[in-house]
Amino acid sequence: MRNRLFMLIISLLSITLLLTETACTTDQLEEMPPLAFCDTLAVSYDLQVKAIIDTNCAFSGCHVSGTAAPGNYTSYSRMAPFLTDREFRRFVIDLRNDPDLGMPPNWVTNPGPQDLTDEEFDIISCWVQAGYPEN
Repeated sequence: MRNRLFMLIISLLSITLLLTETACTTDQLEEMPPLAFCDTLAVSYDLQVKAIIDTNCAFSGCHVSGTAAPGNYTSYSRMAPFLTDREFRRFVIDLRNDPDLGMPPNWVTNPGPQDLTDEEFDIISCWVQAGYPEN
């Protein structure tokens, strides 16, 4: 009886280990297909993106110093650590239609815009595709 219980525990631990080793470790975001119109659009933080960020992200109660939102988006240098596919691209582009996780959020308590306009989204998408140029 004791031997059977021991074998059952070992089997369950082995299965658990196998599942945790393979779960989500190879998941990656799908590569965003290049947007054709981005080839003709010169996009940079200084030219277009800062105004979009200031209006939709970096305002009182959101991505500014002293708030709970991660990151201070009031300047390119302060925003730069968050300009990764895992952070900025994921929440602004990949999760755009998710009302809870997509940024800007569609929360009732959100004091700013709850969605980017199509034009703003296109500019941000081209900026991400170009590798987040500053100027």
